[in-house]
Amino acid sequence: MPFKIVRNDITKVRADVIVNTANPEPIYASSTDLAVYQAAGADELLAERKNIGCIERGDIAVTGAYALNAKYIIHTVGPIWVDGKHNEFETLESCYAKSLQKAMRYLGYKLVPPYLNINTVFLKCSYKRNIKSLLTPQAPD
Repeated sequence: MPFKIVRNDITKVRADVIVNTANPEPIYASSTDLAVYQAAGADELLAERKNIGCIERGDIAVTGAYALNAKYIIHTVGPIWVDGKHNEFETLESCYAKSLQKAMRYLGYKLVPPYLNINTVFLKCSYKRNIKSLLTPQAPD
């Protein structure tokens, strides 16, 4: 299947897996996270997310997708921009890498990630990194 970028409301996309820009704590408050919870069914999704507990920045957790047109939600917690010298890019890279690896290696599904922290990290970083390797499917171990 070719790589394809679709500009759409992530809560309305039909996919096997979507990636949610999550809060570290099992709460939802604003932006994409709020929209995902509302579209999925906030009470059910929050209950499952509370069972998972805290997610560290750069890490992921997987839940069911409930009322969304997906099977799973990968929740990932992006970095907070400080000054580009506090591992912001590495944390963001970890979000993408772990989400893609989980979706491709373990779940075996097509994935719809949002642009995780693009405005606060990619645009402020003063250096470039090659993310092509993150988007290149790897053979399962």
